[in-house]
Amino acid sequence: MGNFMSSAGQNFIGADSPRMIERGDDDRSLLGDIDFGAVWAAIYRSRYWIGGIVIGALVLGVLVTLLTTPVYRAKATVQIDQEAAKILGTEDTNMTAAIQDSDRFLQTQLDVIRSRSLTITIAEDLGFFDDPDFLVAMGYDPEVEAYGALTAEQAKREQVIQTLSENLGVALPVDSRVASITFDSPDPELAAQIANSYAENYIRSNLQRKFDTSAYAREFLKGQLDEAAARLAESERQALEYARNTRVIDASNAAQSETGRSGPSSLVTATLVQLNEAYAVALARRIEAEQKWNETRSQPVMALPEVLNNLAIQRLLEERAKLQASYEEQLQRRRQDHPVVKQAKASIDEIDRQISNIAVGIRQTVNSNYRAAVKQEQALEAQIAQLKTDTLDEQGKSVQLGILQRQTNNNRELYDLLLQRFNELNAEAGVQANNVAIVDRADIPDKPVVPNIPLNLALSLVGGIAFAGAFVFGREQFFDTVRTADDLTRKVGVAVLGVVPFVKGGVDVAEEAKDNKTTISEAFSSIRSSLMLSSSNGLPNSLMFTSAQQGEGKSSACFATALALGRVGKTVLLMDLDLRRPRQHHLFNLDNACGMSNLLTHNATADEVIQKTEFEGISVIPSGGIAPNPTELLAGQTFREIVRKFEGLYDVVLIDSPPLLALADAVEIGSATDGSIFVIESARTSSSALRSAMERLRHGGGSILGAVLTKFDPKEAGYSYYYAYDYQYKAGDN
Repeated sequence: MGNFMSSAGQNFIGADSPRMIERGDDDRSLLGDIDFGAVWAAIYRSRYWIGGIVIGALVLGVLVTLLTTPVYRAKATVQIDQEAAKILGTEDTNMTAAIQDSDRFLQTQLDVIRSRSLTITIAEDLGFFDDPDFLVAMGYDPEVEAYGALTAEQAKREQVIQTLSENLGVALPVDSRVASITFDSPDPELAAQIANSYAENYIRSNLQRKFDTSAYAREFLKGQLDEAAARLAESERQALEYARNTRVIDASNAAQSETGRSGPSSLVTATLVQLNEAYAVALARRIEAEQKWNETRSQPVMALPEVLNNLAIQRLLEERAKLQASYEEQLQRRRQDHPVVKQAKASIDEIDRQISNIAVGIRQTVNSNYRAAVKQEQALEAQIAQLKTDTLDEQGKSVQLGILQRQTNNNRELYDLLLQRFNELNAEAGVQANNVAIVDRADIPDKPVVPNIPLNLALSLVGGIAFAGAFVFGREQFFDTVRTADDLTRKVGVAVLGVVPFVKGGVDVAEEAKDNKTTISEAFSSIRSSLMLSSSNGLPNSLMFTSAQQGEGKSSACFATALALGRVGKTVLLMDLDLRRPRQHHLFNLDNACGMSNLLTHNATADEVIQKTEFEGISVIPSGGIAPNPTELLAGQTFREIVRKFEGLYDVVLIDSPPLLALADAVEIGSATDGSIFVIESARTSSSALRSAMERLRHGGGSILGAVLTKFDPKEAGYSYYYAYDYQYKAGDN
């Protein structure tokens, strides 16, 4: 007796197929409708193409690298500061953009280095306009012809400028002020020479721009200074003359406020200001005293905070508490008319009177303070009213004086500013500080930057992978074949009854199906289970096995299904109706002299054509002789009557029919049976062809129960990690 041992993927067919599809749907819903299993399968199927494309891209990259002219890159670095070093200490501190505008300033400096004017300076400094060897060294034709409105000489000049600009590189790293100036050339010495020339001429042009700006500023300031001096003298004369005529005394120079600011402009105004400040203090004091009196007046005298916080009141309250306690004690032992009790009561009353007198005195003190504050406020208010009248009279005269004085002060400040700036510019005229300095001069490069072998190979690899991906995508779209059970459900829309694995080594499927311990036999056992559960009535009475085209394994599937049904005690009649290319008599090793063609033409009876097989419960009607008109035989009423008759004699009638796409036989057979089973070879037929074949069968009145996927090789389909079906049998210990 043997023990049956199977791998983890024992039920990869039949009932497990829906679970596989359901899992795939969950993955796609979670990962944005991307079926990574299908992607990997497509890549695996095209692995040889992908390898060839990637290798070809790498070879192409190597050839391009070998054929590319070497280009050398020389680099000089310069430091660019927003403010130049101060030599005299009086230089302008805002010579460049503000700190918050530093990015724009640095970008401007890079644009200056790339400018056409600096490029022309470089070409003139190195004599490239008159040197044809420069264009030759850069890989250009020195013979430049005239074009447009340009002469030959102007065209050559433009080509030199364009060559310099195209091979110049300027970069500034983030968070750094050290800019790199690079130049690319097939000649390493020329590259270093031009890079250094750019750095030197950039510094020289920066100094020249500053000198020109300083000279213009000095001339402009000289004229502004002369005009400011004349305006200042005139404004001082007018202010002095007006003050003498109106006899207004200016006290602003002598009077200073506590904060250091200038005081009032006259004596009357100064007095009014002082009284105003005193009045404000008195008003605040009166408001505070009034508020305090209102609170004191509206509360019981013993509830006032001033009374409760008074030390005398507190001492009297303590003494009264002691007397009250003694009084209460005496009342417990004596009557109220006892002399001792009366004396204690009198002492308490005396203390209460003293407390009341002190509390009333405190309230009167608060009232007195309030009345004193009111009188002080009224006195100050009267003085201020008098001074307001005097001040208003004086203000009319001092307004014009104030205007003249402000004009004089403005002119004086402007004159002082211009004079200071003019003196600074004069001192700086002979000293030019630069905010740009060379950090590293360009050395002659010893290694080319072009071709960059690692970069070229990396780009070739990326390009090859991209092209391979496009190829795989196009190949999958163009060759849209059905490979897996998931493809059948998703692309064709048909239920999957089972998957029959591909058997390597040229082993016949029919021979494998005879052994109930093989994977083929187990696959058809699962198909048998699916058929028995395919409807509410169980196993259909008649089933047709067909395919889209020849050679997909329909005859073998029909044979193996018959064996699987026979093993569970079903009586099966297998009818070979592929009247053009019959095969069932070979599979069952039967005589094909008399069969279905004879029965349909009424040349034989049912008993004469039915042959018993070596398998229990299985009978076969072979195809018989090759009929000249199979379609006409199958379209008649005779065929339908034969099927109905055998359905009543056997548990199930299995019919092996021709393919659908080439012939009409299967359409006629399908309309006479309870259901049809589509046999589809993996990775052979396109989904569109399958849909067309199934639609043709449905239009003819046939019913499709499901499909069987045959010759499925999960490794070749790229799903070896996904499907497992390896069955193993081992002898048991018992």
